[in-house]
Amino acid sequence: MKHIYMILVFCFLGNILFSQDGNTPTNLQIDAASVGGVALSWDVPANFRRNWVTHSNLNYQGGIGAPPVEHFVCQKFPDSLLSNYHGMLLKELAFVPSLDSDNASYQPLVFETDPNNPIDSIPDIWGRSNLVLSAPARSIGDGNTVQGAWNTMELKNHVPGYSLENDIDPSTHLVDSTKTLWFGYWLYDYVLYPAGADVGPANEGLGNVIIWCPFTGCFESTLNESAAEGLTLDFDWLMAISLISIDSTAGLRETSITLSNNETNYIVNTGSVSISHSVNNQSIMESGPIRNIILEPLDDISRDVSNYFIFENDQVADVVQPTYMDFNTTNREQTILGEREPGYYEFYVKAQTADGLSDPSNTVSIDIQNNIPSPFSLIAPEDNSLVSITQSTISNTISFIWTNSVDTDGQELYFTFDICTASGDLVCHDTTMTERIYQPTAQAIIDSLDLASGDNLLSWSVFVTDRMDTVFSDPTTRYLTLSLDQLGTEFPKIQPERFSLNQNYPNPFNPVTTVSYILAEPEFVNLSVYDVNGNFIKNLISAKRGSGENIVNWNGKNDANENVAGGVYFYRIDTDSYSSTKKMILLK
Repeated sequence: MKHIYMILVFCFLGNILFSQDGNTPTNLQIDAASVGGVALSWDVPANFRRNWVTHSNLNYQGGIGAPPVEHFVCQKFPDSLLSNYHGMLLKELAFVPSLDSDNASYQPLVFETDPNNPIDSIPDIWGRSNLVLSAPARSIGDGNTVQGAWNTMELKNHVPGYSLENDIDPSTHLVDSTKTLWFGYWLYDYVLYPAGADVGPANEGLGNVIIWCPFTGCFESTLNESAAEGLTLDFDWLMAISLISIDSTAGLRETSITLSNNETNYIVNTGSVSISHSVNNQSIMESGPIRNIILEPLDDISRDVSNYFIFENDQVADVVQPTYMDFNTTNREQTILGEREPGYYEFYVKAQTADGLSDPSNTVSIDIQNNIPSPFSLIAPEDNSLVSITQSTISNTISFIWTNSVDTDGQELYFTFDICTASGDLVCHDTTMTERIYQPTAQAIIDSLDLASGDNLLSWSVFVTDRMDTVFSDPTTRYLTLSLDQLGTEFPKIQPERFSLNQNYPNPFNPVTTVSYILAEPEFVNLSVYDVNGNFIKNLISAKRGSGENIVNWNGKNDANENVAGGVYFYRIDTDSYSSTKKMILLK
């Protein structure tokens, strides 16, 4: 879903078709909620809910064309099929361009004819006397047209006359059930088979209509009638038109698609189009005369729900663009808000329309509590294991493995592995990861803990955090003896040449950040956090650490384990031979 973060100027337009009450989102509900995020969904305002009408069965078969003849492919709804839709607003036209053309242009057009007037019996392609709506032209390769998928365009009122460039006002045309409705697109500048068709069988004379316009005048035909001699094209065009009831109580919860070859309406899942790509030489129509028509692309000016404002505790938490206008969606909108602190939340939604900002939807609430990560256990190495290291095995890895921990809130978990010397001077090394296995080389352990030849007793432990709560493994600690047989030689060691305190990452952060530092030799380290006034906040390390890179995390809490306020903080490292201070920013 697209999100827009900007200040919007609320526009008020005259001649509004719908009531303000019908502009309000309804049936807001919380689909999921935890500190990991909140998923909300709601119904499209009643004034804008679509009913899609088509003769097609919606199953893609392939492309059809008659290179290089221009023609109007359309579906036809005579007056006998329009009684259920009388007075509804014609809103969008959707169609599927085929995958079988390298180039094609499509000009959407909607005509309305009078069945009682023989002179006005078919679309007037040239004079356009019975053209009522159009939409901006689309072309393969224009960046806006997707082949093999539904493309939806808002229809515009046609200004009488030949040119379409003045068709910029959104449709106000209502269905007249005493007339015949024709909707489709003029097909031009194409190669091969650009018009998407379904698998059939055809609704003959309704879903597979073609208007040919040779120099002698335009006439109505069908795919079957236009097929090359000896061939059959028993398919309907993949296209549909949307209708909106101006009665705000008449909206549907799901996108309703009326299939003309059924007696009743069906709710059809159009979340994805199943494409069975199959086109052969049968998809060829008889050639005819060519007539050039100049059609300029038009600007698309929309008047609908432009944005939804998501309010959290009476503050705007998100701005969401609608998706309901597309053919392959439902009249249900949704958004997912990111991580939330534990606490009580109330949500409602307002729609931005041509009328301005709507009334709020119903309010939903949730008391979010953090669920701690699930318990986990250490697996390998076994407690009190002995690992012998020789010159030939010093580059081998040692695998430290533990079972998985699960966070039911959906937050990412971070495991911190800590290994220390268990005898003599205490030296530790820790590292944080998202995996549940750590595989350092024997050389890396020797260097980080400054180990000597002989038997070295080590302790190791793992804890996991969701950045709010921490859980230690069971058992908390295991022991490992690393026996170093140097055979009279010293192990090679990669010795850092400098001390350094690195910038924390991420920065700014919320709620956890990582601080890394490099020691040129083992030293006693003190690393603490201070506020901008120099007041002590939290000690992160007060222990001897080995040479090389070391890592420590800060979770935004003080020494009393209380969350601190957002703002600027400083962290300072002190050793016998080195000290440094850097700034970090905690966001709230």
